[in-house]
Amino acid sequence: MKNNLAFFAMITWTISAGAGLYFSGILAQHTAIGWSLIAALILLGIHIGNLILYFKLAGDEPYKWKRESEAKGVSA
Repeated sequence: MKNNLAFFAMITWTISAGAGLYFSGILAQHTAIGWSLIAALILLGIHIGNLILYFKLAGDEPYKWKRESEAKGVSA
């Protein structure tokens, strides 16, 4: 359940930040190197925000899935 909440938060964050970028017009300035670098840094920030959101909300749960599946595979 924590994973679903984390995915929902990531999708919401990405859509809102992407819409902000789109409507600001910064993405239309892709031929100017300065604006391109700024847009790239903003996109990197969005990605880092997604990582922080996921690990804050989901915690250690994804790793438990892997361990359980490995345990089932070993005992079978």
